[in-house]
Amino acid sequence: MRIIYIGHSGFLVETETANFIFDYYKGEVPALDAALPLVVFASHRHPDHYNPEIFSWMKNYPDITYVLDRNCGIKWKIQECEEKGVPLKEHLIRVRKNTTCEIMLSCGRKLKIQMLRSTDAGVAFLIRYDGNVIYHGGDLNCWQWEGEPDTYNANMERNFMREMDKLSGVAIDVAFVPFDPRQQKYMDKGMEIFLQKAEPVKVFPMHFWGDYHSIQDFVFRHPEYAGQVVQIKKEGEQFTFP
Repeated sequence: MRIIYIGHSGFLVETETANFIFDYYKGEVPALDAALPLVVFASHRHPDHYNPEIFSWMKNYPDITYVLDRNCGIKWKIQECEEKGVPLKEHLIRVRKNTTCEIMLSCGRKLKIQMLRSTDAGVAFLIRYDGNVIYHGGDLNCWQWEGEPDTYNANMERNFMREMDKLSGVAIDVAFVPFDPRQQKYMDKGMEIFLQKAEPVKVFPMHFWGDYHSIQDFVFRHPEYAGQVVQIKKEGEQFTFP
């Protein structure tokens, strides 16, 4: 499995039989093997997670499937594609929180997707494919902030814990988890809870707005997670795992 950090919350996961792109916002996507199925995920409609540029990829990758939160604006694009004779609907799967779906890819392997409820907008994805378990949190995080009422922060933690309980004891090979320095003293909270609840092998912080030092600082504060948390240093960085 090869993983490429595209930028912000965007990642490319390459396997021997299929490729997956999560929450593309901006950045360079390397050329892929067009003979392999490509599955493109968008967890919600926020522009830093969902860029309509993804639909231009159909030109180079005809074996493409879009898995989009149902609130991602798409009607205008479907109409535009129909006018050009491009069958976007045939490549599109709309999903919603607290559901699961199963897709048979052209390579003959099943892709199972579970949608968790975000604490902000849209969904988080837990996918199982070819013996691998991959988690992409979207904007599912413990969004606590300094200056917010205690009742707000307490409710946020309850909502986040409810979703993390669904991951309790789940063996996850690769996870992409929000880690936002703007939360100041609360920035570690969501990552810590995730690491305590799930059983991830490798965790990639995301949504850190280019503040790579914040990842290094987290590992310094929590050396017990040094072997799990990947210290991303730049866009386009590649990581290979067995």
